[in-house]
Amino acid sequence: MIVEIIADGKELLCGTVPADADAFLKKTEDLYAWQLKQEGVLPDSCSRAEVSLSIVAPERIRELNLRYRGSDTPTDVLSFPLWEDDQKFVPPDRWECIPLGDIVICPEKIMENASENSRIYMKELVLVLSHGLLHLIGYDHCDEDSERTMWALQDRMVDKFFAGGDDGNGRQ
Repeated sequence: MIVEIIADGKELLCGTVPADADAFLKKTEDLYAWQLKQEGVLPDSCSRAEVSLSIVAPERIRELNLRYRGSDTPTDVLSFPLWEDDQKFVPPDRWECIPLGDIVICPEKIMENASENSRIYMKELVLVLSHGLLHLIGYDHCDEDSERTMWALQDRMVDKFFAGGDDGNGRQ
């Protein structure tokens, strides 16, 4: 399984990740591929998935949050799945490459949340990106059981990303 993240606004990550944004996003692509394989949610014909990632300022994510969720406040992440039917992930069959949807993140809000949650920024960033992918493949946190499941999966993804003392860019 190959996952490609098509990112817009990578310059907003500069200075927030230890190396360059491309190395960080490549490692995130590998994490997404691992998670999709673990989930087994894509049809056998699919060997490639795409995720659109927009990295935006607080004003932009606030506008999107207001338009799509009715909340006039900036947030850390928004997800827009392409293959949701009755709140279930239903990807097309027999496609070799499946675009999963759009994730929008706000590094400034992620940094603020990291401080509030006593986490390092990189772990909060990976947590948010993991959260976004899980939404794209049908997970939600609308009740206690689904929240517990989703939180456990995103924590597992963060652990996988940083396994072996990696700094987030493939270096020890």
